[in-house]
Amino acid sequence: MLNVQLLTPSFFVAVRDFPARVSAAAEKEVERLWRLEQTRRGEIFNGRILSALDVTSERILCRMAEYRHLVAQRKCHELYQVLKVRPVAVSGLFQCADGIVFGRRADRVTEEPGLWELVPSGGLDASKAAVGDQVDYRSQILTELREEIGIGSSSVNCLGPLCLVDDSHSHVLDIGVELSSSLSAEAISTTHREVVSKEYDQLRVVPLGDVDNFIKAEASQLVAVSKALVGARFMRAGKTTENQ
Repeated sequence: MLNVQLLTPSFFVAVRDFPARVSAAAEKEVERLWRLEQTRRGEIFNGRILSALDVTSERILCRMAEYRHLVAQRKCHELYQVLKVRPVAVSGLFQCADGIVFGRRADRVTEEPGLWELVPSGGLDASKAAVGDQVDYRSQILTELREEIGIGSSSVNCLGPLCLVDDSHSHVLDIGVELSSSLSAEAISTTHREVVSKEYDQLRVVPLGDVDNFIKAEASQLVAVSKALVGARFMRAGKTTENQ
């Protein structure tokens, strides 16, 4: 189930010192599941990720967590009650001159291959975060845009936070960020074809008036978070119109 809340313009993400306290028995199970995943996937790295502690429409307070804890929690859902890893990600709603940009996730990606989603998206980079600091999620979404479809920040306006999408099943929190550009659909597609990293095997720019029809037509092939972000975008636009 997805829970959506609109964010305030001053929304921020910060890291707090809150070390995890995990029992020896739980750690033993984590290690067992981690080793099984290493056997299945080959060499994987146990890095740090950001995990939400406290969430409001104004901010997310995070702690540092281990990636292996997230892997174990996904393999055994009961471990969430002990580990409580809530990864924080960013998802962009990128509107160019011709409409909103969607990408079809390549078959080679590990999560949700073959599905359409809003471009770009990715996890917050914990390697650049430190306890007591704020996390620059705006910079992160622009980095994802450049890496995924080759569009640099000089061609994009970051309009700010839109909404937070909380997935109660995966426990992932997606920060929706609005982006805009005067680039045409043709220019964006041309740039994407030159990108080395093929996160998406196809892009589609959907005119604003056709977005609702696109979502209905691709309902079974659309990432749920993207559908929620589009709904929040038009919901906020409606509220803005009512207040004028």
